[in-house]
Amino acid sequence: MSQSSKIYACFISTIGLILGSYCTYSYVLSVMGTSGTKGIKEELLSTAVLFLLYIVCRCFPIYIRSDYAVDMSFICSLAMLLYRGPAAAAAMAFVSTPFVAVQTSMDPKKWHHIFNVPFIKTAFNAGNYTISIYLAGSVYQALGGSIGKIQLPRMLLPMIVAAFMFFLSNGVILLLLFSIMNKVPFFPQLIKILIDFLPNLAAATPLGFFIAWCMTLDGGAYLVVLFMLPLMLARYSFVLYLDVKNNYYNMVKTLSAALEAKDCYTEGHSHRVEIYSEKIARKMRLSNRSIEDIRVAALLHDIGKIGIDDSILNKPGYLTPEERSVIILHPQIGDNILKNVKLSHLTREIILHHHERYDGMGYPGHTKGDEIPLEAYIVSAADAYDAMTSDRPYCNSRPVEQAMQILNEESGRQFHPKVVEAFLQVLQEEKITAEERKAV
Repeated sequence: MSQSSKIYACFISTIGLILGSYCTYSYVLSVMGTSGTKGIKEELLSTAVLFLLYIVCRCFPIYIRSDYAVDMSFICSLAMLLYRGPAAAAAMAFVSTPFVAVQTSMDPKKWHHIFNVPFIKTAFNAGNYTISIYLAGSVYQALGGSIGKIQLPRMLLPMIVAAFMFFLSNGVILLLLFSIMNKVPFFPQLIKILIDFLPNLAAATPLGFFIAWCMTLDGGAYLVVLFMLPLMLARYSFVLYLDVKNNYYNMVKTLSAALEAKDCYTEGHSHRVEIYSEKIARKMRLSNRSIEDIRVAALLHDIGKIGIDDSILNKPGYLTPEERSVIILHPQIGDNILKNVKLSHLTREIILHHHERYDGMGYPGHTKGDEIPLEAYIVSAADAYDAMTSDRPYCNSRPVEQAMQILNEESGRQFHPKVVEAFLQVLQEEKITAEERKAV
């Protein structure tokens, strides 16, 4: 960490420590002020249940990607906020920090906890959670939200705004650190984070409300435990689904590696085409489902070359007309190879048409314009760019700038104009040099 990032992390940690200590002290006083031994026992039971559920949710996040995880701890934080107020919710986030041990994305058997994580990182995360939930609670009360009286529709708007405030403040605090460390563009990344977390927000807010409502009933703590059991089972089922999905993706990569084993010149080619294609698709704001299909198709786009004779595939020179008539069959061969594999229709279309041209001069079907999916043009441009910037048996690699110029010149002829526009923006923004391209 740089000196400035350390100062910022220490600042957030200090604010979190002061705020967390104050909220914990305030909440302990409020519990001690509860009338009667029975009332104190019920309060402690409710707090213990939410506290334990909060720790369990923090310890078992769901990794959607290696760099993106969600957990259900916000459900418990929101429930505590609605049930006992912002001080109680912030105190729970603060006090639970030493007890949190998080599974890693790369190795589920490895855990990150307070004893093997740098103290500044633990303190910063604790400060972030504490500040964010307290700010959310303050907004909730400022908008007229009641504490302990779970009533609709009066509390609906304050609750939704408070939930959004939590994700907003959490994202802002985190992104400021990343901006200082790596000079990450702040506002584009903030918008991306908020969009990514909107489904989480939509799912977690009603659950938080329901748990808070259960807590107001007789025996509410026990109801919450019973409710969380099927919720945790649903989480387990979703993790199994992600495992199956990851295994499917690994199988696709294995097939791609099998192809590249035939041709040393194309080593890493499919992986680079996948990365370029995904960047183009995200720049064009395609749906996550389309992006997933594009990634799979990019990895498998040349799988049909398995059926091409090595003497043609690795020929150190230009192909004869007869040899070219064989090589242009590889999209159809690939489509036939994969016909019994459960792929989406769009994935199959991309693989079959990734050598078509926008002007209709491509192969195998000489289709043009909007006769084939936009996604096929994305993989086509990424494939051509990587081919131009890679060493091949018949030619040496071209400079990145020359490849970009060719993309621009062929816009509207070989390549789809909108795809070229997006791709050039990606290349210019990320300034991918030849050395960085080889490291992809």
